[in-house]
Amino acid sequence: MGFFGFKNRREVEEEKQQAVEQTIRNNYMSLSNISKGSQINIAIPYFDVFDPRLADYGVPVSVHGTIVYSIDDMDLFNQVNKTEQFTDETFKNKLRSTVTKYVKGVVTNAPTDAQIPLVQIERKILEISELVQNYVTPKVEKLFGITVRNLDITSINVDKDSRGYRELKALTAELEKENVLAKHKATLSNFNLQNDLNQDALRRQQEMNLSGQEQLQQMQLDNQRETMRIQREEMQRASRLQTEQTFLGAHQANLNAGMVNNATDNGLDAFSNKIGSHVGSPLNQNSLAGAPQMPGMNGMPQMPQQQPAVQYMVGVNGQQAGPFNWQQLQQLVQQGQLTQQTYVWKQGMAQWASAGQVAELAPLFQNQAPGMPGVPPVMPSM
Repeated sequence: MGFFGFKNRREVEEEKQQAVEQTIRNNYMSLSNISKGSQINIAIPYFDVFDPRLADYGVPVSVHGTIVYSIDDMDLFNQVNKTEQFTDETFKNKLRSTVTKYVKGVVTNAPTDAQIPLVQIERKILEISELVQNYVTPKVEKLFGITVRNLDITSINVDKDSRGYRELKALTAELEKENVLAKHKATLSNFNLQNDLNQDALRRQQEMNLSGQEQLQQMQLDNQRETMRIQREEMQRASRLQTEQTFLGAHQANLNAGMVNNATDNGLDAFSNKIGSHVGSPLNQNSLAGAPQMPGMNGMPQMPQQQPAVQYMVGVNGQQAGPFNWQQLQQLVQQGQLTQQTYVWKQGMAQWASAGQVAELAPLFQNQAPGMPGVPPVMPSM
């Protein structure tokens, strides 16, 4: 010790060095208490994430989570952090900053690397959390000399009011619609091909096995009717699918072919061919062009291309069928498919009207009792 109780320079320097060493030991002692486990909350504010299908618009995303860690090997910790003078608080801040950086990187690349659609990223929180654990845990343990006991993403939030999200939502809806329609077209094409092969096989089998021209014609008629039914069902499915994907409401999808089956079952083979040309073929649409809207019908009625002297369109289950001449109308009345309450129309009429209100059709119902009040019109089954 120097004169008069004063310390010399050497003693002062030694005391400063001892104080620094004591501070470091205290900090390491504080950090060593973390061996029991310490938790840090992670809150990452909104940052832009880009979907590869719409790279021009970023969608704001925020992420929250927690990391639980411990210092199991103090020697390793001291070796890794020997150039640092951490306190418990400064260590947590640096760890939080590093974890935040890595988590942002994982979430930003998830739409491209993990094929996670950005519009579904909120629902994919388990997949995102697993990606974060696999990527971040080994890097943090190696960088800080700690043991990560748990790293969990607790929430992912997307700013749905942002322009980027609205643009992406509209794009994905359109792409999904196109994808579904493309799959349906491929399925329908395969079905048509298989149906053609089945038709050829059935035709050859009929020619080989059926005896007599009458039996062969009947089998061909049944085959044609079944083909029309299958095609009608496929077109109905296609119409319903397109309506659901475009969010434009319900479109007219059911095509009328039930009268073909009814007429054929009653032995009217020639009449079934006539009805089939009006119900299941493109001539039906052309023949209805220009007809006024029938009450309670979804589609626009059409007018025949060639108008005979007396021909009427008939409402069948909310659809138009025909035109039918006088003889065919009589057959429909006999079968119970045309009543006084059935809607009819022909060229020159302003609107559809029930058959009982048309004076020209009155002879059809001379021997038929009028409908009871309150009984709805009878529509032929499809």
